[in-house]
Amino acid sequence: MSPEIIQAPGWAWYYIAVYFFVAGTSAGAYFIGTMEELFGSGREREVSRAACYLAFPLLILVPIPLIADLGRPERFWHLFVYNQAGYPYLNLQSPMSVGSWVLLVFSVCALLSFLDNLVADKIISFPLFSRYYNRIPRKLYAVIGSLAGFFIAGYTGVLLNVTARPFWAATSPLMGALFIVSGASTGAAAISLFLIWRKRNSGAEIERLEAFDRVVMVAELVLLAVLLVMAGRTAAPLVSLPFVAMFWIGSVALGIVVPLWFKIRSRAERYGANPVLAHYLFILAGGLLLRISLLQAGQL
Repeated sequence: MSPEIIQAPGWAWYYIAVYFFVAGTSAGAYFIGTMEELFGSGREREVSRAACYLAFPLLILVPIPLIADLGRPERFWHLFVYNQAGYPYLNLQSPMSVGSWVLLVFSVCALLSFLDNLVADKIISFPLFSRYYNRIPRKLYAVIGSLAGFFIAGYTGVLLNVTARPFWAATSPLMGALFIVSGASTGAAAISLFLIWRKRNSGAEIERLEAFDRVVMVAELVLLAVLLVMAGRTAAPLVSLPFVAMFWIGSVALGIVVPLWFKIRSRAERYGANPVLAHYLFILAGGLLLRISLLQAGQL
């Protein structure tokens, strides 16, 4: 009897992996901002402000690769509502539909936080916003948005695990956890770059952010190691070209190990702006290459 042939889904990395990366980075940044909002001193809001200024603009980019991958962009609304016998209905058994609704919830909360910061910084001065908007409980929609963002960041990995492709199935349920941790790391890197641009990259908040990112990057390395052990032979594509360069050098070495080494050493020594800026860019590039590698390796 011949072995069963499992059809690859044919997901294009330039659509799906980019969607995974942008959504995960937005969710990670928003979660970090929420934690600072809930447990920070409240006197300095640089990290939470940066997170809110990043999360919503990043989410605006998410529908572009998602709709483009559908092939029929005009049917995008089918991700939210199905049409059967002329009557629209919600299909809660479809992972894509559930994910689309949660993404919508996350987007609304991110928009509220974005507007809230525009009001607080006096960038918006319309009467409706300046008089009434800050009465909306900032922490409530921050918590709801973080939960939705966590779901989105992990859901993208779970989507891979529930397929029948050998590599993705063998790594269940770790792919979702890895994507959450990676999203937290790329979210922290995006916040750090924003603060460098604003020249606000110092103080107790930044030290907490760096400490958080160090822990997250160690967790990412551990999860990657366990995931590869679980994958066994199904991870064979990752030791062939072009994955050696993309996954091992780009994602693991330059995206995690090198920045982590810089972060650990920076606790005792101060570096110039260029190395610091470079390692945040490495983290972001590594997060994207991680998703491209895992997506493409599972389809071979």
